[in-house]
Amino acid sequence: MQSNSAHQETGHRDYWGRHPNETAISLGEMQLSPSSNRVSVGKVQIFLRPMEFRLLHFFMTHPDTVHTRENLLEEIWGDWIVIGARTVDVHIRRLRATLQPFGLDRHIQTVHCRGYLYTGNTQSASPATSIN
Repeated sequence: MQSNSAHQETGHRDYWGRHPNETAISLGEMQLSPSSNRVSVGKVQIFLRPMEFRLLHFFMTHPDTVHTRENLLEEIWGDWIVIGARTVDVHIRRLRATLQPFGLDRHIQTVHCRGYLYTGNTQSASPATSIN
């Protein structure tokens, strides 16, 4: 079992606790605040479950990189939790469903046989959620 201090020593983000960088992150009208665990689009606050918040925070701080399910499991859940890789799919689906009314679900793309890609560029994000 790996402790939080081991994560901090290696520079690994501690997604179970407070984020090392408490700076708010913006993408167009969407703003994510790690210090308050809040996400808003314009003046509308979005409710995210804890895992979806962690996923969105990870994606927004690591944009334009394909992340495998295994990588996301290790980064978000930690390597000491035993869950299936398809658990990531469930949380991605929930995150997309929450962002969809705002048209922001298109930023999370499925890369066939590879994983997930978060496109941080609001101009280049296509409406499709799958890249073949």
